[in-house]
Amino acid sequence: MTPAQFEKQIEPRWQKLEKLLAEAEQNHPTAAVDELPATFRQVCHDLSVAQHRMSPQRLTQKLNALALRTYRVLERHSAGGWEAFVRLFFVEFPQAVRAEWRLFWWCTALFYLPAVLIAAITPAHPEWAMALLGPEGMVQIESMYGESSKPSDFVRESYGSGFAAFCFYIWNNVSINFKTFAGGILGGVGSLFVLMFNSLFLGAVFGYVHYSGNPMTLYAWVVAHGAPEITGMIIAAMAGMRVGWSVLRPGRMERREALVLAGRKALPLLIGAAILTSLAAVLEGFWSPLNLPLSIKFASGGMCWVLLTVFLLFSGRRSGNAA
Repeated sequence: MTPAQFEKQIEPRWQKLEKLLAEAEQNHPTAAVDELPATFRQVCHDLSVAQHRMSPQRLTQKLNALALRTYRVLERHSAGGWEAFVRLFFVEFPQAVRAEWRLFWWCTALFYLPAVLIAAITPAHPEWAMALLGPEGMVQIESMYGESSKPSDFVRESYGSGFAAFCFYIWNNVSINFKTFAGGILGGVGSLFVLMFNSLFLGAVFGYVHYSGNPMTLYAWVVAHGAPEITGMIIAAMAGMRVGWSVLRPGRMERREALVLAGRKALPLLIGAAILTSLAAVLEGFWSPLNLPLSIKFASGGMCWVLLTVFLLFSGRRSGNAA
């Protein structure tokens, strides 16, 4: 594509941005301001491509000036950090998950199917647990979910307090998510590896507890925090796979451009996944250790799964329709 063709291709976008800026700067309210962020991102991408392709200085200066003007307008109209965070999690994040619904269900199947298979095989073949958990892992599982064991006692002995356990869980959960996402740069293979390893590990835990422990203790412990933790991991894998796909199939764009664009699209997924797994750490550190009747534990766990499902299905739909 020649510089002239490229300029002709992007001209409608920066003309639209100029029009929106004129309306916003004259305090013609929300409609223009609501459309600005998406148009701003498109023009910023055009600016990045123009600089990379060594387009005429006139064009890059024009796009750069528009970007600076837009930034000032958005800063002036910004509702603030907290409101931006709320919008990201409650609007942009579920919208991004729904936009990638095929990838979501594919990653969900890749996680749950191996886990269920290993969980079903392990009680009859406990050597699978030895291979996946190792001797130390098996001892830890027995000390938490054995016939006469309580996970809360293990947590108290290992970490000393619910807060210390929460700190460990949040570090562990979020680090797994970022490893899952970062693996996407290898064409998605790294994301698949981390996702399936955790799937097999979890399946081995459940299978081994059915073989030698108390399954009800395990289910009561994980039923609440499992919803945000597992879903967060799956969504982190989605984000990594989206980045990996852009490396393998960049389309008409250069691979670097496709990677940058995919990274921007994956960002709400990654941040949302980190928030979900942080919520899981709160539940695992403070709610799961509580000595409550099984009926309350399972009812609260079921509520967590239902609320998360409703959130991902419906949150942000009104904003998406308005846009």
